[in-house]
Amino acid sequence: MRPTRYPPDRRPGRVLVTAEEPDLDRVREPDVLAVVWVPPRLPAWLTEVDAAVRAERLRVPRTVLDGVSPGDAADWLAGHLQPAGLTEATAAALVDDVRRLAERTARLTGAARCLVRILTAAPTPHCGFHVDTVAPGAAPWGLVRVYNGAGTAYVEPAAVSRMREFYWYLGRRERVVRDLEGARGSGERRAVAELERERARLDRERPFVADPAAVATVPAGAVVAFTHLDAGRLWSDHDPNLAWIHCSPMSGTPRLVVNVTPRGRARPAAARGAGATAR
Repeated sequence: MRPTRYPPDRRPGRVLVTAEEPDLDRVREPDVLAVVWVPPRLPAWLTEVDAAVRAERLRVPRTVLDGVSPGDAADWLAGHLQPAGLTEATAAALVDDVRRLAERTARLTGAARCLVRILTAAPTPHCGFHVDTVAPGAAPWGLVRVYNGAGTAYVEPAAVSRMREFYWYLGRRERVVRDLEGARGSGERRAVAELERERARLDRERPFVADPAAVATVPAGAVVAFTHLDAGRLWSDHDPNLAWIHCSPMSGTPRLVVNVTPRGRARPAAARGAGATAR
């Protein structure tokens, strides 16, 4: 394995992997970009959730709940779980878990309301490595949990060469995906094949990663508290420690994903940086 080449003009941030749930709050520490909480033993109800999602007995449409309280988010989910999808006990455990994610986000950020994204879907190669952002005035932290299936890939922050290389990759990839959709719609087979090769090349080469071995994967079932970017700094050559670069798997079986970010202005004590438009 090649040693990681760290840029000399900044102190490396880090991703903390822990078996202790309270450590999720350590994402607020200046040198911690993300905290991955891996429970020593996953609860039994997650096995039933996994089976139901894979068999598509449990299906939740891609939904954004904007400006909701933790109770609102839990009530919405409880009302949208199919009766045949889960046992009553497992459904209650899942609803309670989503409530707890929203409650922890509220405690972590000081925001009374949250933006909750929830869906069941099979992974696709549509979206590559990216960063998430937060609304103006919001604290720059949120939580995500992938309940089953393949986990989220992420780049160790110290191994990011420069953000200008990352944004070149992001911009180029977005153009390729947009052109690919257009070529498919018009039936241009040769263009589709060329664009698919270009997308695969970008994902394979990852020009923003100083050491390819520094790409890790979050175990399914883990909870991640991670730093979001002030979207006013999106596309700028900012410090890589300001946002967690991550990517969903490109293929696989359906997964249940819940992402929670603060909505509205946070208490000053909770904020580490300015906010921006959620993305």
